[in-house]
Amino acid sequence: MTDNNQLALIVAYYLSRCDKNAYKNLGYLSFNQATREISKILNVKVNTIKNMRDEFDPHHENQRIGWLRDLKGSRLKVLKLFQDTSDESLLEVVRGILFDHEFKNSEDYRDIETILSKNESDQKSIFILRGPTGRKAELFFIAYFNKYKIPFDGELIDKRDDGCGYDFEIKNNSGLWFFEVKGLAANDGGILFTNKEWNTAIKNQEKYFLVVVKNLSTIPEIFFLNNPTKKLEAKRNIYTTVQVSWSVSSIKKIKY
Repeated sequence: MTDNNQLALIVAYYLSRCDKNAYKNLGYLSFNQATREISKILNVKVNTIKNMRDEFDPHHENQRIGWLRDLKGSRLKVLKLFQDTSDESLLEVVRGILFDHEFKNSEDYRDIETILSKNESDQKSIFILRGPTGRKAELFFIAYFNKYKIPFDGELIDKRDDGCGYDFEIKNNSGLWFFEVKGLAANDGGILFTNKEWNTAIKNQEKYFLVVVKNLSTIPEIFFLNNPTKKLEAKRNIYTTVQVSWSVSSIKKIKY
């Protein structure tokens, strides 16, 4: 059974990820008011909620530094579970936790509970954490393209905040091309596509590129894979009603 501390972790993750918009969307006037009221609802100490929020901060783009330490256990599970969920869907989950007394009887809650209650040994480690690694890869790609104009010249258009199934567009006389950027700290690792990214790649075929930036922790290397859904062996993963994703076990299997 998922306890209130687990539910508080989900709420704290939302408070970190959406920052000021989080408590406003929940109907609170300030972060302090939000933590006080959430503490009462979940019967979890105010400082516990604040500390939980701080643990997630390094994985989100906000002004706070947070706790600079690796996430483990239940914290890592929550991040894995919701990192590809839209802000709107996550907000509905949090509202359910806090304000809907019937939420614990819903399929959403049972699915989330099942994932969070599993032992680490029962879970396949296929998620690639976004946050610092993803942002570094995107910035490296921008600098690389501006310097070398590879794979071809054109206008680079940032689409990261548009939720359109890719990160960038390149527009030139030949048309419009779509680029999804993934980052790896080392030379190898798995790649996670959201369901939208995977389906967008299928739809656009030769117009869609996967950009992988490897070795981000040392000397980055970049390569481009055109029409990735035709060249990668991926497994569909349906974890909860919150998200559908497609995972590639290793980039060493890519032929390009």
